[in-house]
Amino acid sequence: MQNTSYHLITPFIPVLLMLTIVVANHVVAAQRSDRKTAAEASRFCVAMSAELRAMLDLYNLNLDLIEKKAGYLLSTRSSIAIYKGNLSRLTALLERTSIGPVVEVFAQNERIESVVAAHSNLKCNLTYQFSPADSKFDDWKQMYEQASLKIASACQILEGSVASASPLGTAFEGRSAFHQLLDSARVFSAKR
Repeated sequence: MQNTSYHLITPFIPVLLMLTIVVANHVVAAQRSDRKTAAEASRFCVAMSAELRAMLDLYNLNLDLIEKKAGYLLSTRSSIAIYKGNLSRLTALLERTSIGPVVEVFAQNERIESVVAAHSNLKCNLTYQFSPADSKFDDWKQMYEQASLKIASACQILEGSVASASPLGTAFEGRSAFHQLLDSARVFSAKR
């Protein structure tokens, strides 16, 4: 009886080996892809955080200019290259908790730029010039201060995402699935 079952299983051994190799290949490819995506997401979070910190520096400069009642403010639109150039990657690489605060910061920046532009003349795409009599220093100061708090919060969220990103979690899940498949194959072959 045992000899008969051996002869029945023997033709399927090459198929099972090929199936195991195909599954192992897919698991390894998925692990590589997950690691690559995690590394790319980490780099993107660092770049977004750096851009937000640069925007925060410009906001602080504008707050100083408002305090001095200068006749101009610096535009922050020209320093938003990473955000505008990677909108499609934003939703693909950032965690769900990071997307909202980042988009909100840049939307608020556009609102601030629009309000300041309405009361001034844009010069060389870098500065807004206005007459001190036409300026709304108190309103602008409040907008920049509120936006600065949101930028700092978004930076903390992004930097927390970088710290928590670990490609090893998905690698262990894939390895576990592979071992479960092998165990299932062993149990199946033992039953026959």
